[in-house]
Amino acid sequence: MKNKVVFILIAAFLGTIFLFSCRGKQEQKTEIGAQWKFVKSIDLNNVNPIGIVAQENFLWLSDVDNNRIVKIDLDGKIIESFDGFQRPMHIAIQKDKIYIPEYTSDSLKILEDGKVSTYKLKEKPDAIAGVSIDGKTAAVADFYNNRIILQQDDKVTVIGKEGHNDGELYYPTDIQISNDLIYVADAYNNRVQVFDLKGNYVRMIGWKEGIKVATGVKVTGSQVLVADFEGNRVLVYDLNGKLLQILTEKFNHPTDIETANDKMYVVNYKGSSISVFDK
Repeated sequence: MKNKVVFILIAAFLGTIFLFSCRGKQEQKTEIGAQWKFVKSIDLNNVNPIGIVAQENFLWLSDVDNNRIVKIDLDGKIIESFDGFQRPMHIAIQKDKIYIPEYTSDSLKILEDGKVSTYKLKEKPDAIAGVSIDGKTAAVADFYNNRIILQQDDKVTVIGKEGHNDGELYYPTDIQISNDLIYVADAYNNRVQVFDLKGNYVRMIGWKEGIKVATGVKVTGSQVLVADFEGNRVLVYDLNGKLLQILTEKFNHPTDIETANDKMYVVNYKGSSISVFDK
């Protein structure tokens, strides 16, 4: 009888541990899955956005259909508008300079204090879809040439070629330099590819998740965020490519992502809106 009682107590103890273990794993999964939560949509008045960057309490958008760059507040009100750009795409910001790739003119423009200048590229692109600036280093997504042009002072490195294997690209649309790595939205290869600053292939992200068109990429200190244009979703990975979360709420063909003040801003090209998420 004594042995039976001891056995029951041990079984109950082990059962309690198992339950707490399962609960802990479930809470961990829930915590990971709940990192980003939809907050609201910002309606845009006659703006069809492709690219987005944040500057203090404002957002800059490339309004591709109206060939302009607009500065809006966090309610979507246009503060400033700059016309005359030729199909502006995924933009970048460094200090007070907005870098604007023009898809039609094959040139990279700079908007600063209301004035427009041209950034001199030493390699000729064929439709620039995206740009990233890191100090004196510039990287552009050369869409029709299926490559990346990396320009470091006077040195130019061409990364990638048309194809579907590791290190090959198929219509890259967006790009970001982060911690000496280059993250490329490899749109019609349905993935993100990562290269080092020498042009060497490092890793692939997103190929398991059935991304339809990887249009935009944003890299934070701990995450890689990918806009799936045709899939109407945003996929969240850690920096090593492990899937953390898939967001599917309130999107209408998302093209680009920005983060600021613990919020995520996702621009919807067809929805003419911004989906806002909070941690």
